[in-house]
Amino acid sequence: MKILLVDDEPGLVEAWREILAPTGTFDIRTAATGGDALREARAWPEGPDILVTDVVMEPMDGFALRDRLVTEFPAMRTVFVTGYDLSAQQDRVGGAAVLPKPVDAAKLAAALGAPVSAPQTYEFGGFHVQEHLRHQDSIDEYLAWQGSMSRHAVLHLMDEESARDPAAVAAFLADARAKAAVSHPYLFAVHEAGEVGGRCFYSSDYVPGYSLEAYRLAGHKLDDRTLLSALRTAADVSVHFTKHGLARRRMGSADLVLDASLRPRMVNTAAAAAPAPDEAAEVKNFAETVAALAQEGGIASTVAQTLAAGQTDWAGVAAAVAAAKPAAAPKDAGKLTARTEKSKQMLEQSKKQQKKRLLISAGMSLLLLVVAVFALFRIFAGGTQTVFNKLVEIPAGEFTYQDGEKVSLPAFWIDRYEVSIFEYKEFLDFLEANPGEAEKFAHPDMPKGKSHVPLDWADNNALEPPMPGYYKRAVRWKKYKDAPLDVNSPVFNVDWFDAYAYAKWKGRRLPTEQEWEKAARGTDARKYPWGNDEDAKRVNSGTDFDPNPKKGGGTDGFKRWSPVDQPEGDKSPRGIHGMAGNVSEWTATWAPSEDGMAGEVPVVRGGNWGNAEYHITRRRAILDPLQAQDALGFRTVSDTPQK
Repeated sequence: MKILLVDDEPGLVEAWREILAPTGTFDIRTAATGGDALREARAWPEGPDILVTDVVMEPMDGFALRDRLVTEFPAMRTVFVTGYDLSAQQDRVGGAAVLPKPVDAAKLAAALGAPVSAPQTYEFGGFHVQEHLRHQDSIDEYLAWQGSMSRHAVLHLMDEESARDPAAVAAFLADARAKAAVSHPYLFAVHEAGEVGGRCFYSSDYVPGYSLEAYRLAGHKLDDRTLLSALRTAADVSVHFTKHGLARRRMGSADLVLDASLRPRMVNTAAAAAPAPDEAAEVKNFAETVAALAQEGGIASTVAQTLAAGQTDWAGVAAAVAAAKPAAAPKDAGKLTARTEKSKQMLEQSKKQQKKRLLISAGMSLLLLVVAVFALFRIFAGGTQTVFNKLVEIPAGEFTYQDGEKVSLPAFWIDRYEVSIFEYKEFLDFLEANPGEAEKFAHPDMPKGKSHVPLDWADNNALEPPMPGYYKRAVRWKKYKDAPLDVNSPVFNVDWFDAYAYAKWKGRRLPTEQEWEKAARGTDARKYPWGNDEDAKRVNSGTDFDPNPKKGGGTDGFKRWSPVDQPEGDKSPRGIHGMAGNVSEWTATWAPSEDGMAGEVPVVRGGNWGNAEYHITRRRAILDPLQAQDALGFRTVSDTPQK
């Protein structure tokens, strides 16, 4: 059987190959782009028997690739692999099989109609290993869920052959320690290192996205602001290494990753020992990549071409980017102007229609109103706010903090519920309508130009066809990652700077961790919002969480997120809801990082749907302010009563 595997993430293609290879019954070819796939398919005299392809790829998506190939090889079957909901595109799917990412080996076997050796997920040192990402330099990288920290992570595991070499083990652990010692907000953090069953490992941040190099290979174009931000990020990281005398390996454009909101992060390139990198060569590599991705004639293209032609170090890149100030894209300004004109037209039209309505009989008006309301309900069901937040007073006075410390706080007012998806959408709508206002709400330390759009919130317009982010899924399908989700669920995947800006926009602030704890446990030193008795049915926690998104929720009724007013039992003495579970919450308090890295990070309070711990004194200082998690949200406080 001839199988063509196509995905623009090489690690995934290799994982599929590993699943299929042990049987020895398949003739397998692989490709990273549609053009490569066409060439590989034509290398077989009669073409492939089965095409296994991702849907979202650049510049040719999986649908277009399938359509091109079936014209040449009508007998070919197709299996689409995707991380998105294709229910609205069944006309394009046709009769093809559709498998969700990460690929379940048993389902892949069923789709191919052949026996396949299916490796199982397993536990490793507190990690639930879910998916093989890639193999590089004797290290296997896996996507894993770390239940104790309620987060996804990348598990870097030495292969068995290297693990038998003491020198290789020593070098691996030394590099892991070097990576863990580096603290920078743009850098993927390394959390821990150790050994389990003779296998050495370390874990690091997991941020889904594509590297600059991947965008270049796909022939894609990116906007000036994104590209200049990418250059600034690489420069800031390199200057940080130089300033602190830290060793690192050479950086390349494959080491800079843009997340789903096109925010840049750098792979951790720290090393225990390495020769000083050739910065001019590094800059040239980045500049050539940026030039290939930039719009012709734009400021990013001009800056990149200048850098590529010279012998510039990273400090020079930082200066060049700082001097470049891209104006707002004319097309964006055009959209705002068009939106304003459209609003005026609609207003005038509304006035004319209002006059006409006065001539319509009361009975007909009522009928039309009922029909319209019903139609709107059918269209927008799931996008309606049904849980309304309000501030609740926490009186001044003393309370028991953590293990018995008596702390006195002045009165403050705190959100009854976690900030919901609906509420955060209002903030984003304001910023879109008033782009010049964003700086008013930004924290002084926030990276310039950073978006407040949460990770995976919006359609990823960098890919074709655009696929819905979690906001649209909450509105239209009321489901995300096989778990119920609507606009009354808590907003998540927001970093600390996003939470800070939202609170300031509301005329409020984030709670300190002492304020948070007092609101959660009251003044009688209780362990849980409802008292001292452990009761997992009262809280949306990870006691019943299963990394398989189709499972879980057997105890509290929720597989992942719950509406912010559910479960009803997770309520404090003052009626503050959801502080033991649902999502953990950012606070205004900073503390030394628990991972042993230098510097302080924001404190996160409360349990969440992915962690079995839900006592009120639970506190973590593990995430830098630019990190976001799908089990992490926030709420706000005010020093004065508000409406």
